[in-house]
Amino acid sequence: SIVFDACTFEIWCSLLNGFELYIITKEELLDTSLLQKYLTKNKITTLWITAPLFNQLSEDNPAMFKDVKKLLTGGDVLSPRHINKVRSANPNLTIINGYGPTENTTFSCCFTIDKTYEDTIPIGRPISNSTAYIVSPAGKLQPIGVPGELWVGGDGVGKGYLNNPTLTSEKFIPNPFGQGIVYKTGDLVKWRSDGTIDFIGRMDGQVKIRGFRVELGEINLQISRFKGIKDSVTVVNTIHDEKVICNYFVADSKIDISALKAYLKSRLP
Repeated sequence: SIVFDACTFEIWCSLLNGFELYIITKEELLDTSLLQKYLTKNKITTLWITAPLFNQLSEDNPAMFKDVKKLLTGGDVLSPRHINKVRSANPNLTIINGYGPTENTTFSCCFTIDKTYEDTIPIGRPISNSTAYIVSPAGKLQPIGVPGELWVGGDGVGKGYLNNPTLTSEKFIPNPFGQGIVYKTGDLVKWRSDGTIDFIGRMDGQVKIRGFRVELGEINLQISRFKGIKDSVTVVNTIHDEKVICNYFVADSKIDISALKAYLKSRLP
């Protein structure tokens, strides 16, 4: 979709480097057999797929990327199980973990996955003309192995949030360690001894579901305002490799779930 931030990479990295760009239909993209035929017919060599879609495709047909040379995936935490399955089925394929927030023009770090990982796959190092700092709550640079917030800088940093100067001044700040502006991602990370970065999680209640940023606190607030609910907590569970938002609540009396859902539909996206 041209409203998805990764289109900046997909369109311009193809055309500005002299490659051909192929636009695919949604039907072809979501059907593994049609997608494999499309990749082979058009001799696609480089492909970008979001992590949730990559997981789905790898479950259906992990060998479908046999003719692709480089596959970039990201937009969410990568699943080692799915990555390992595709690497095993496509020995000539190079898979790259592409990390970065929209605020830094889509990509900040990249990591070429060259071996089997059982738990965490690194997000790598800053790409060209970009910087990455791991910072303590006191604003000091963190040493190897110590978690901190990731601040990203360089040529890709955006100008801020449209019509939201307060949030812009909070998240986009002058670089205390160099030139220009850095964006405070809110992501908790740490340096590995090899100079790459491990993603640990969010520092707030924000999660990513199918590419959308979701604030669990906002959901929880609305549920707690429903008549009869005393306390509640909203979390993300993984069911069959799919992230699902779940809420658990304590109430004074039996709650009509259909009424609660109708109430939430009027207050939440």
